Amino acid sequence: MQIGTLAIYGVGLLGGSLGLAVKAQAMARRVVGIGRSPERLAEAVERGAIDEATTRLEEGCGEADWVVLASTVSHIVELLPRVAAACPPAAIVTDVGSTKATIVRQAERCFPREGPFFVGSHPMAGSERSGVAHAAADLFEKACCIVTPTRETSGEAAGKVEEFWKALGARVVRLDPTQHDRVVSAVSHLPHMTAVGLLLVAAQLGEDAELLATLIGNGFRDSTRVAAGPPEVWRDICLENRRPIADHLERLAEDLLAAAQEIRDGQGERLLERLRRAREFRNRIVP
Repeated sequence: MQIGTLAIYGVGLLGGSLGLAVKAQAMARRVVGIGRSPERLAEAVERGAIDEATTRLEEGCGEADWVVLASTVSHIVELLPRVAAACPPAAIVTDVGSTKATIVRQAERCFPREGPFFVGSHPMAGSERSGVAHAAADLFEKACCIVTPTRETSGEAAGKVEEFWKALGARVVRLDPTQHDRVVSAVSHLPHMTAVGLLLVAAQLGEDAELLATLIGNGFRDSTRVAAGPPEVWRDICLENRRPIADHLERLAEDLLAAAQEIRDGQGERLLERLRRAREFRNRIVP
């Protein structure tokens, strides 16, 4: 795949990694970074994630063949009308937002049928770290990338977006935007909020933090790693995908209360069955 000019709005971890990956594959003649912070854009240029930078969205999108929006979900929604108006008619626009229904609905209101063309996507890749300093050219290799076209989406554009992510090493899956939000809320958003809960329970013990740091092992460390991610990003995700996340949290709370009762009452057989069912299901879905 060859792209003339690729514009990336937001050159943090994901946007910076995207720029590095595209440049490593020589997929674009020119990579332009767009953002609000001249200092962060300068860092992205220095790291080699982008060739040039601008704080003016219209300037960055005006000559772009492709645009990737790598900001927070709420900010992507705000940007879409301006991006639709600024891009050339043949441009393809996609995003890396962690929720899709709100973004896709907004895009379908803003983007004309004759182009530019929007196709929602969500690479399931990232880190609890943030910023272009932690960007990596191989971030998307073997990661799952969900592409979310609808009946309103250009089939040709959707195919090109799938080809784009595959060229970066991702495994592509197509989902309806609503299905995406429901499923991803269970396998990504719920684990994050569960990790938050684990940490807050530990904090409420009232023990010295240095003692806890000495005692924790890989189980606690691995279970809570994701909670080190940017709080503002996860606040946005929760508010944009509030119903599925809240539903899953309520189901989890009910299940944990049932487990607590089994433990309190010494119901060994029911507890063993619970543990076995969980292990068997994990073995089915986790390689």
